[in-house]
Amino acid sequence: MAQNPNNLPYFKCGPTAEEKALANFLLRKFRPKIRRKFPQHYLIQPIPYKTLRFIKESAKKYPYFLRFDIKLYYPSILPQDLLEKLPNIYQKILEKPPSRRFKNYLKNEIPKFLANSPYGKGVPIGSRLSFVLAGICLLDLDWEIPYPFLRQNDDYLIFCKSREAEKLLRDIILPKLKELNLEINVKKLKSGKLWQEKVNFIGFEFYSGYIRIAEDKIEEFKQRIKKLTYLTRKKPVNAAIKQLNNQILGFGHYYKFAQAKQVFEELDGFIRSRLRRYINRNKDSRAKQTNLVLTNTVLKTMGLKSLVDIYCKYASKKRHKFKKKAEIRQKTGRFKKSRRMARLEEIYPVRGLSSNGVEFKYQLKLILNQLKQLTNLAKKLERRIANLEQNLAK
Repeated sequence: MAQNPNNLPYFKCGPTAEEKALANFLLRKFRPKIRRKFPQHYLIQPIPYKTLRFIKESAKKYPYFLRFDIKLYYPSILPQDLLEKLPNIYQKILEKPPSRRFKNYLKNEIPKFLANSPYGKGVPIGSRLSFVLAGICLLDLDWEIPYPFLRQNDDYLIFCKSREAEKLLRDIILPKLKELNLEINVKKLKSGKLWQEKVNFIGFEFYSGYIRIAEDKIEEFKQRIKKLTYLTRKKPVNAAIKQLNNQILGFGHYYKFAQAKQVFEELDGFIRSRLRRYINRNKDSRAKQTNLVLTNTVLKTMGLKSLVDIYCKYASKKRHKFKKKAEIRQKTGRFKKSRRMARLEEIYPVRGLSSNGVEFKYQLKLILNQLKQLTNLAKKLERRIANLEQNLAK
C-alpha cells in the first residue's frame, strides 16, 4: 500500500482492482494509436536512452524549444469537463465512435472514481487510473502540436525550427488549456535555443551539448541516503546495505546515460562515508580506529553496490558496440567518404564496377592505410637521422 507523502489531501492510498482493470482497459485502447504518432510519449513508457537520443536528433533540425508545465495539474482537473471531453478524445484519437464498454465505464466507474476528490474537483494522486486519465485529458492538445515534443505528465518540451514558440503558445496551447480550465505555470515557462540555455526535463539537464543530472535530483538522492543511514535507526548492517543498494541501482541505471561519471564518484564517496558512520554508531571512542579498516574493498565485499561500476559497465558495452560496428565497416568496406577519398576518386574514376563502387572504395581505403604507414616510417627515419647528426656534431 502506498504511503501518503506530506499528508497530501489528493493522495489516494491502495488503488482497488476495479481501478486497475479500468486503467489497463484505457491503455489498451489508446496506446496503439499513441505509439504510431508519438513513440516517445510518456504513456508508452519509453526507455530513457531513447528519449535522450530523441532530444539530440530533434535538436539538430529544431534548435529552439518551448518548455512549460501546468499549474497544479491533478488538483485543477474538473471532473465534469473531463467526462465531457473523454468521448470526443476517444473519437478523435481512435477515429471511431466510443465502444459500449467505454460508455459503460464513462457512465458508472469513472464518475464514481472522480467523486472521491476531497474538494469536488481534481483527480486523486497515487492511483494508476489517475495517471491514465490525466494522460488522456491532454491528448487533444498533443494531437494539435505540429512539432516534435516530449511530455511527462503535464511537463512539455517542444522543439521548434525558429522563434515560433510565442505563436504556438498563443494559437494552440492556451486555447486548448482554456477549454479545460487549466493554467500554465508562468514560473516554469521558458523558451530559447536548446544548447545555449539550461533546460531541465525528466531529471536531466541539457546545456551546451551536454546531458547532465539535474542538481535537484542529486540533492533528493542524497536526502534519501541520509534517511537510510540515520544513527537512530536500529536495523542490521545487512538490511541497511540492501536498502542502500535499491537506491543505488535505481538511480544509477536511470542516470547512467548522462555525462555523470564525476557525479557518481562523488556520490559513491558520500554513500560510503554515511555507511561507515552508520556501522560505527555503537562504537566507543577507543574503537574509532575501526573506521580505517572499512575500506572501499571491504564495503564492496559486504555487498555495497557502486554507481561508478554501473556507469563503467554501460560505457564499456557502448564502446564494444562501436568497436564491433567499426570492424564490420572495415570488413565490408562501408565507411564514410573522406576528403582524401573524394580526391582519389577524381584522379581514378570508378569504371566497370557496381553502381556504388564498394570494391573500389575498399581498395582505395587499403591504399590510404598503406600510405599512412609509409609516411609514419619516413618520419621515424628522419628523426633517427637527425639524432645521429646531433651525436656526430658533439
